[in-house]
Amino acid sequence: MALALVLALSGCKSDGERLGAYLQSGGDYAEQGDYDRALVQFRNALKIDPDHAETRAAMGQVLLEQGALREAREEFVILSERFPDRLEFRSRLGQIALVSADWAALDRQAAAARAIDDTALDSRALDIAARYRAAVREKDAVAQDALAAEARALLAGRPDQPVLLRVAVDNLTKGPDPAAALPLLDAALDIDPHAPELQLLRIRLLADSDRLDAAEDRLLDLARLYPDDPQIAGLLVARHLSKGRIDAAENVLRALAEGAPAGETPMRMLLVRFLYRMRGAEAALAELARLIDGAGDAPAALLYSGMDRSIRFDEGDRDGAVQGLRALLADLDDASAEARALRVLLAGMQDRLGERQAARGEIAEVLALDPYDAQALKLRATWAIEADDPKSAIVDLRTALAQRPRDTELMTLLAAAHAQDGNRGLAMEQLSAAAQVSGHAARESERYADALLTDGRPAVARRVLEVAHTAAPGDVPVARALIARYIADRDWRGAERVLAGLGRIDTPTARSAAEPLRAALLLGQGRDADAARAMQDMLAADPGRQAAFADLVAGFRQRGEMVTARSQIEAALALYPDDAALGILAAEQSLAEGDFDRAEREYRALARGPGDAAALRLFALLAGQGRRDAAEAVLRQGLTDHPTSRGLRLIEANRREVTGDVPGAIELLEALHADRPGDPTVANNLASLLVGHDDDPATLARAARIVAPLRGTANPAVSDTIGWIAFRRGDAEGALPLMRRAARGLPDDALVRSRLGQVQAALGRSEEARAAFAATLDLAPADHPIARDALRRLSALGG
Repeated sequence: MALALVLALSGCKSDGERLGAYLQSGGDYAEQGDYDRALVQFRNALKIDPDHAETRAAMGQVLLEQGALREAREEFVILSERFPDRLEFRSRLGQIALVSADWAALDRQAAAARAIDDTALDSRALDIAARYRAAVREKDAVAQDALAAEARALLAGRPDQPVLLRVAVDNLTKGPDPAAALPLLDAALDIDPHAPELQLLRIRLLADSDRLDAAEDRLLDLARLYPDDPQIAGLLVARHLSKGRIDAAENVLRALAEGAPAGETPMRMLLVRFLYRMRGAEAALAELARLIDGAGDAPAALLYSGMDRSIRFDEGDRDGAVQGLRALLADLDDASAEARALRVLLAGMQDRLGERQAARGEIAEVLALDPYDAQALKLRATWAIEADDPKSAIVDLRTALAQRPRDTELMTLLAAAHAQDGNRGLAMEQLSAAAQVSGHAARESERYADALLTDGRPAVARRVLEVAHTAAPGDVPVARALIARYIADRDWRGAERVLAGLGRIDTPTARSAAEPLRAALLLGQGRDADAARAMQDMLAADPGRQAAFADLVAGFRQRGEMVTARSQIEAALALYPDDAALGILAAEQSLAEGDFDRAEREYRALARGPGDAAALRLFALLAGQGRRDAAEAVLRQGLTDHPTSRGLRLIEANRREVTGDVPGAIELLEALHADRPGDPTVANNLASLLVGHDDDPATLARAARIVAPLRGTANPAVSDTIGWIAFRRGDAEGALPLMRRAARGLPDDALVRSRLGQVQAALGRSEEARAAFAATLDLAPADHPIARDALRRLSALGG
């Protein structure tokens, strides 16, 4: 007893000692770049003393370095409120405002910092940044250069000051010699080599200054420095792929995968995904077989086996993949991490097969064992968004993000949930965070830029694309979008710089993207003769006349330059007067100008020629004008001229359905679906007809499987089909949100209203059902079967 007492007493620590130990441990982890463990230790410290400023500041800094801007802002707001005279907290808030392009917040923090100490370096940095952004907004190049020079002078004493560094680097990289920013970056990286954003910018500058070998070596160093970050490896691979060096890209990934510790799977799975995309399923499955053999009885073998089943599922062996996963699960302890991962994978497959109820059951079992399983929460949140339940989705996604704060897919889903919940500001914040955390990866940045443009914020969208281009200079879509923004802003120097980089990417995709942008740039600069030569070269290199030149015309239309678009089309037709694709472009231009009669004449002149494009467009034009007889005449002639046309046969299937020949419509859709199972329109129409005219459980199950891959799309017709199938299979609760979405998207469709009413009635929502049936009666003629059925159901409800 005495010995036990001594040991117990010697093991006790005061709260202060425990807090200090947690703070020290968290700091050590942060210095090593292990931010997840650092956050755990800091949170443990805050449980002891929630007001401990140093701990909260350290946690905020880690969150900032992770790119979790909203969470970092929350920490520093708390600190600035509790300690209003501490300049460093205002400095961090100003830095976050600068990164987020929140210029009003930057001005507020700069003013607050000046009030605390206007001579301090951090205060002066925020003041310079605020004035620099004002000069950028006013296009005052002289003021920009002067403020940037002031920032560079101050950086001599503190090379890693983040606000000053952003101002100085932004100014230099927009100048005639962007490589002049390299010494500033080198000085900052000497102090903090764990700064991926600075590293990536340095790599881009090396590449742009024709020092490609140095850039690639540095990327490889970064990939080794961050072995668990597939994004870094992905950038290196993208650089090789931009030069068509597939073997070199594969060699890089193999070296990183083989250099990773034996039990770690991320780099090895990245290699498999690369092989699947670039070499095909056979190569990916062969690599997985090698990894499974090498892993032996280790848990990693189960994850590789699950990936094997996932690829087989995608390749069409759906039942075999599901059975294979079940066989793997049969030998596992349900509580193990591997079993949970495989169950989530199985749930995803079941969902894609139209078995939503079974998928929900798997996810419920996973979350009962581990309420914080990020993949399970992600899938459940996706279902909640689909069911118009954003608040539930937000709760799940925030829980998942707490476990995986750098998961950009979670951030993007959370943005969608916030947007659905009506909170556009939070949605934009999550898109910004996803772009930031991903190292400004191309797709995340594109999504954010598109959202900014929708919000009418082109200047911020341009900045997002600039940073994304810095991170991934070989990404063609980002380069194309950025050049388009420069042209719209008449920033010819910026457009020429990015276009030159695009020209160094020697791939067909890059060349196709560069050609129309080069012609648009020349026209914008008033160099008409050069633009004409560029257009002629483009048309000569594109015998189909449907790729680069169509992009050029579309760009003019998007910018509202209708006269320029028309003149370019006419110039092209002067060179190739009998070219059908150019003729269709001319008709589309007439439609864009509102001249429907001219468009009809142009389509009719082309409809009997090769290809079905003109006939399809002419039918759509006539049907849209309510000229049914003329449209049907075009359809009959089109099927005679183009009997194998998928588009015309799909229209014919719809005509058969409308005229009561449902078996004939199903027969035609079955043939189209067998020929191309991935066609979403055919899949939805076929499933809709099957479930609308057959009560057989096997037919309902087949319809669910046909349309299941379309889950989550925004098409209200798909929501109607999936919702109605769910209702017919007994899941009225799951059908309701889908039918509501369909009714919102198709407000004039009597059948959709009637189906919504039937679902509501089955759930005991009598008042809502009465309203739906009443709307059906308003939409359908009184003698129509849908109206008669709605009247009968309304009477049964006492309406």
